[in-house]
Amino acid sequence: MKTTRRVFLKGVAGTSVLGLAGYARGAERVSELSALIQKGGMGPPAEVALKMYEKGSGIKVVMTPIPWEAQFEKTMAEFVAKSTAFDLIPVQHGWRGAMYRFVEDLTPYARKHGPAPQDFGRNWDMGTWKGQVVGLPFRVGVTSLFYYRRDLFEKHGLKIPNTLAEYEENARILKEKENTFGVSLHLGGADNTYQEFQDWLYVYGGRWLNETEDAVAPFEPNGVMATRILEAWKRWIDNKLAPLGVMTWGILDVLSGFQQGVTGQATMFSPRVTLVEDPSKSKVAGKVGYSLLFPKLPQKELVGPRGDAIGGWNFGVNKWVSDARKEAAYQAAKFMVGQEAQLAAAVKAANGPTRRDVIEHPEFKKVYLAWEPLLKSLPTAKAGLSIPQQPTIVKAVGDEVHEALLGRKTPEQAMRSVWKTLEEVLKAAKG
Repeated sequence: MKTTRRVFLKGVAGTSVLGLAGYARGAERVSELSALIQKGGMGPPAEVALKMYEKGSGIKVVMTPIPWEAQFEKTMAEFVAKSTAFDLIPVQHGWRGAMYRFVEDLTPYARKHGPAPQDFGRNWDMGTWKGQVVGLPFRVGVTSLFYYRRDLFEKHGLKIPNTLAEYEENARILKEKENTFGVSLHLGGADNTYQEFQDWLYVYGGRWLNETEDAVAPFEPNGVMATRILEAWKRWIDNKLAPLGVMTWGILDVLSGFQQGVTGQATMFSPRVTLVEDPSKSKVAGKVGYSLLFPKLPQKELVGPRGDAIGGWNFGVNKWVSDARKEAAYQAAKFMVGQEAQLAAAVKAANGPTRRDVIEHPEFKKVYLAWEPLLKSLPTAKAGLSIPQQPTIVKAVGDEVHEALLGRKTPEQAMRSVWKTLEEVLKAAKG
């Protein structure tokens, strides 16, 4: 059934009379919106959604794509200058703590117009910071999705691992019987190392800071758990269960190693499933299984609430634009995270959907084989740190993990050094 503009406007505004009236007033005043998006990454999916909104609402949306490498600096420069050049602003999950002062608090808009937070599970938290809704969750991925060679697992009677010990046993068998490395880690540079290590720590319930990110999580049990993980990684690398050179592997190395059949177990960002299943690029297409990392981790192993690490993008509204533009921009953002736009962006532009009803949709299931672990991650999804001091923490974790893996420190010494940095960073932040 074709969607008419009248039906579209009714859907965007919601079912309440107040919502429809509010949208109509904004539409009368605003005929054009501007959106900052990304070159690549979330840019193409955002373009799909915003063109749909443009067609249905009659409001022109001017999109300006910029490279990921320049996005944070460009956005902050716009904010500090109180620029009104852009109405819709993308907020990456790790930038919430730095940007929340410059975007409109969308809490009252969401209460009045929707969407319902429960439609997004814990993905909704990715767009909040200290009680403020900084943006609506548009694109998300599980950074710790577990990729495994289903054909080799079936051949040797292997099971999806649920502990470090089971992961190691799988890796040993894959190496001995298939000459396939069972360990593949992102260790090239501090950023990659930090993300990979955090993914594993979160699954075990470990944290760097408390939930409000204003106090250091106790070393016992969090740092103790981190030490266990680091001890396991060092043992695996020392025992040659990982490829030579893994200490320098970045995103493309881990992906290529898996695509070419060099590795048989890996954790990667969930949108890379489409690249693994592309037969023109991957030798293992059709031979892969997908799961959350350690999906049935025994309760006795947990040191806190399980977290399946996620990363992604929210769309917020510029604090410095007029009230009419804020209202119109919010309606555009709301449409972008609605089922229709989310499904189109996922199917046409490989977007990582944030909504439960899209992950469960038959059309999405056809094109994305790892939909089930995505669905299972909704109650346990956990975004990474977002305090302004995050870069210092990232560097400390990355550097100390490398010190331990290279044998310059013991894993415990390395993790105690990380916890010392955490204490110093928060102390300095409090003045």
